[in-house]
Amino acid sequence: MQVYETTFIVNPQLDDSAIDQKVNAVSDLIKNHGGKIVHTDHMGTRRLAYEIKGLNQGYYGSFIYEAQREFPATLERYFKLEETYLRNLTVCYEGDLEKLKESKSEDAFGASERNADKKDSPKSEPAAPRPEPAVAAPAAVEESSPGNDDSKDDDKEKTDEIILDHQETAAEDKATENPEEEEL
Repeated sequence: MQVYETTFIVNPQLDDSAIDQKVNAVSDLIKNHGGKIVHTDHMGTRRLAYEIKGLNQGYYGSFIYEAQREFPATLERYFKLEETYLRNLTVCYEGDLEKLKESKSEDAFGASERNADKKDSPKSEPAAPRPEPAVAAPAAVEESSPGNDDSKDDDKEKTDEIILDHQETAAEDKATENPEEEEL
């Protein structure tokens, strides 16, 4: 038997039960053809890099499994016949299966350990109060506020200076281009 990894994208416009049914259909197909699923990854709905069939998102699923060498062709045919699968890719898996199995068992142990912690902890404990955020002094707020008249006057003066400088530069440029007009 050969180890394969198949990743596929399902149309996200289906309801959740239909998406789960499509993911389970792939799992059942693998098992019905003598395959053994080593690892399952439901990545969920993600944004696509480019539009596929007018869609910007897709539901990603992935299986690592052991199967006969002829099986990927059967799976490919299934994906082509079902329109709800937007894309799929099957490759020979070259990773370390032992590490994958260990990480899977650690994940399961960690999840059961977290659930046990939740059961042991009392649910009626109040949450710790959060510290109040620091508030700036009102004087500092007034100085930087956009409604301050002094800042408006300063901005207007700067704008007037820029406009005058621009007008003077334009007049000088015009005078250097046509010296005869200046004499008139």
